[in-house]
Amino acid sequence: MTEIRHVGEDELLPWVKTMRTALMSDPGNISDSQLDFWRSVWNEDRILGGYDGGRCVGTLRTFATSYSVPVGPGRTVEVSCDALTQVGVAATHRRQGILTGMLSRSLAAAKDRGDTISLLRAAEWGIYGRFGYWPTTKVSDYEVRTTTRPQLRHRPEKITVSQVDPDEALAPATDVLRRVRQREHGHIDRPEPMWQRRLRLHQPPGTFEPVCVLARDESGDIVGFAMWTGAAGDWYNDSLHEVKIKVDDLLAVTDAAYAGLWHYLLNIDLARTITLEERPVDESLEWLLTDGRAARRLRTGDGDWLRILDLPAALQARRYGREDRLVLEVRDHDSGAYAAGRWRLDAGPDHAECTSSTESADLALSQRALAGIYLGGNTVRSQALAGLIEEETPGALDRLQLMFATERAPWNATGF
Repeated sequence: MTEIRHVGEDELLPWVKTMRTALMSDPGNISDSQLDFWRSVWNEDRILGGYDGGRCVGTLRTFATSYSVPVGPGRTVEVSCDALTQVGVAATHRRQGILTGMLSRSLAAAKDRGDTISLLRAAEWGIYGRFGYWPTTKVSDYEVRTTTRPQLRHRPEKITVSQVDPDEALAPATDVLRRVRQREHGHIDRPEPMWQRRLRLHQPPGTFEPVCVLARDESGDIVGFAMWTGAAGDWYNDSLHEVKIKVDDLLAVTDAAYAGLWHYLLNIDLARTITLEERPVDESLEWLLTDGRAARRLRTGDGDWLRILDLPAALQARRYGREDRLVLEVRDHDSGAYAAGRWRLDAGPDHAECTSSTESADLALSQRALAGIYLGGNTVRSQALAGLIEEETPGALDRLQLMFATERAPWNATGF
């Protein structure tokens, strides 16, 4: 019989090997630096394992963070967030209730801690809906072909870009993301161990070191950060035709910094292709270029999946596109039923109040739909077409859409 329990640090290695196997990564060849990373983030209270006869057959980890939600154009506020990651079950133990047991226990613990929402990146679409998670953001992958040397329509003025070593980038890049999160909604905070891993600090010899650059404005303030790695094909025989760079981070506090970083990237001499993964769906690059078609969107898919744990706190944290008052009958038949109830939302650009209500509902909707529209990343109409929202008062769908609409698409720069 399987057992689900918390996992001590002394059991770290078997847990990591099971997790890496389930997520199709190499369970062997785990370096000392990788183990050091796991020790730095290990929190027994937030790590669960499924065990059969003493062998680890299931893994789940969460970490505490905050999530930026909109309170007006270019302004955000943070809500407490339970970030769920490293979820896996061994192929030998599928469909034996291990995933359900771990996730149900994890969600209950997050609710008891007082977390407002829980968040994850889903490996597969069909798994997490039954626990109340639903796609709340979208992401796109892009490719920029620079063989024709596309340039910006207007060269950014008073922005300088300088290269630094990865360890020198840690503190300023952390501050840049902090400031980006104050103006863009949908981001989680990035803990220092995650930054160190992303910058590939303390990695064994032979690890490909990223190139890190900082953008400064005329006062010398650091207002942008970018990080990239290069990959050359057989360019000695192919006239540099296949030299590519992959941009792993591009964060800008100002529009000028965004343009300045792109001016730098577009003018790296040997680069013929620039790729970026999991960027905003409304990336502005094509409109900055003299040839907008040089930037191609390769893929668009779901990004973060959200589950509301404290509905009044979630709805009262953000602000809304228009003043209105709606009564919502929220149906939550998923694990925990945390958001179920009838709620009156009285809110606008400058205030929000959400209270329990006995009034007639204007809309009946699933918690999943509410999670989907929470940041403005999906339309109300799309969730209604999916059968997740029913209009009780004529015109209420359009009113809800106008309330939840945001001036930009939500985006989370930090995968987890």
